Amino acid sequence: MEKQPLSLLEWAYGQIRDQIMSGEMEPGKKVVVNQVAESLSISPTPVKEAMNRLVAEGLMDMLPRRGFVVKQLSMDEIRNIMDCRIMMETFAAIPAAENFHAHPEIQVKMREVLRKMADVQANDYVRANQYEQIYHGSIIRLTENRKLTELYDMLMGVSFSFLVYASSRHPMERHEAAHQEHKLMYECLEEEEGKKLETLIRMHLENTMKLYETFLPAYTKKKY
Repeated sequence: MEKQPLSLLEWAYGQIRDQIMSGEMEPGKKVVVNQVAESLSISPTPVKEAMNRLVAEGLMDMLPRRGFVVKQLSMDEIRNIMDCRIMMETFAAIPAAENFHAHPEIQVKMREVLRKMADVQANDYVRANQYEQIYHGSIIRLTENRKLTELYDMLMGVSFSFLVYASSRHPMERHEAAHQEHKLMYECLEEEEGKKLETLIRMHLENTMKLYETFLPAYTKKKY
């Protein structure tokens, strides 16, 4: 069956979202509907509808007298997001380990991502963050809890573009250490060591937050 073309709304949404997630549209940047419409060679209506959808998803803000702005996080928001990640991922550890061998497709995906993580270039922050999100998201998916997966994906979407933008201006100091921790997580899953995985995930995310504390304040949200 021939694939149906995307509607202008869906296409505009995808284009704008990709620009946000890649850091091309910087956090805090004002986005003018007419300018985006002109760059995409479409009318302003689907662009505005797409931006409203991105506001609902937490990737943009709609501010009085300023219009649409790419979401920029405060340090408190980042800490809250990381606290939520710790809660979700440590909760997921035991059921993920129990279900691991029932999901060979997730095993294949995680091994593939581990290989790709090892090959990431030192300045390829978009891919590094994408692989991190896929890998940790796979642990969430192993719980077989669809609502948890939906909430996790939404949480990660809100923080992804901001972290790509800010991290790209800072050396990937924890890249090798984080990669080793990811390999240990996989071993815990293989051995069905849920409690060990829970401890490892907590340590991994707490170390990540400590690194964020060293450089993210320079990029966090100021008063508009």
